[in-house]
Amino acid sequence: PMPDSLEAAPTEGESLVDDSSKRGVKRRRSNENLSNIEGGQESADYSDPPVVTIDESEDHSNLAHAFKQRLFPKDCSDTLSTAYSQRDATVQERKQLRKNKRVVLSDLKALREQFYAKKKELLVMNSSLKANSKKLGGWNRKVFDLELQESCPWNDKLQKLRDYVGENGKLPELNQRKRGSGEEKMLATFIASAKNKVNNHNFASKYPHRAMALEELGVNFGNENEAKFEMMFQKLLDYKKEHGTFRIPSLKLCQESGCKELVKLHHWVFTHVAAFRYQLPTKKVEIAKRFLDVGFSFERWYATNTHVFERDLPKFDDIIRRYVQNGGKMTDEDARVVKAHQALSSPKKKKRKQSKTKGKEDEEKLEQLTTADADVLNGAAV
Repeated sequence: PMPDSLEAAPTEGESLVDDSSKRGVKRRRSNENLSNIEGGQESADYSDPPVVTIDESEDHSNLAHAFKQRLFPKDCSDTLSTAYSQRDATVQERKQLRKNKRVVLSDLKALREQFYAKKKELLVMNSSLKANSKKLGGWNRKVFDLELQESCPWNDKLQKLRDYVGENGKLPELNQRKRGSGEEKMLATFIASAKNKVNNHNFASKYPHRAMALEELGVNFGNENEAKFEMMFQKLLDYKKEHGTFRIPSLKLCQESGCKELVKLHHWVFTHVAAFRYQLPTKKVEIAKRFLDVGFSFERWYATNTHVFERDLPKFDDIIRRYVQNGGKMTDEDARVVKAHQALSSPKKKKRKQSKTKGKEDEEKLEQLTTADADVLNGAAV
């Protein structure tokens, strides 16, 4: 009989069959578990992790450094375990961000050092340019002065203008181009030509030393009308300061005084008063305000009462004040008053001609009347 050990030992063929059968059983069980999972049937030891989120609308930045260690490092619920994992991932994200920040700060430090170095270099350049500008300006001034001393027609006229101003204390007026002496005509034409070139042909930018030489003598290259207004307005203020009033004597008295400047001032004031009283809508608000601010009155502005004035009409100063307050707009009533002033001061030529003709006819008829009739007529007229 064979030993028990030999009887229990399987043959080589039997051992191979048993191993293959065991592997087949394991494979079938694995396929069954996989099919159960794919079909929605979970195995007894498998489950999805819970979903854990935070409310990002709330700010808890003050707790960013508060967590030190896990209170339940091993045995904890699936929800807490997921929260631990999300927090650890956020910590790693924060470490990477801080690393990137250190790189940026390092680059910024290098750029800052480079910026200050360039800024210091720029300050040195600006200082050098400032010194160069001073030097170049000095040489330009020297060249300009020498150019003005050279012999040429323009410089000769400039020298004659200097002599004229030194002798008379003022520039020749522009109207002397036609009415002045030969030298005055030449100098007035010279000034007018220079003004035209400065205002229309970039004369001042091309030859600044020539323009400055004329300005030193009192030539004004700005708006001539504005310059004249400023000059005469200042004379009006000087008159008020000297006499204590803006009321100027009549033209006849001004002429009898022999003061040409007073006659000019009279003409200038009369022109502006007439323009404001009868052409107010065309006047600038700024100019009207300047007259009102200094206390000038458009009612009776000179000493004699020969100016056209209607007492029944509203005060014209009030009309101008409302005109200024309304930004250059007139009320219907003020417009009517201005038209009334115009009708009083500016009758039509045809009516003036008819009035003169009628006056002559009345004189002829009056000569034909008897003395008694004439007395009666004169009494009726009175």
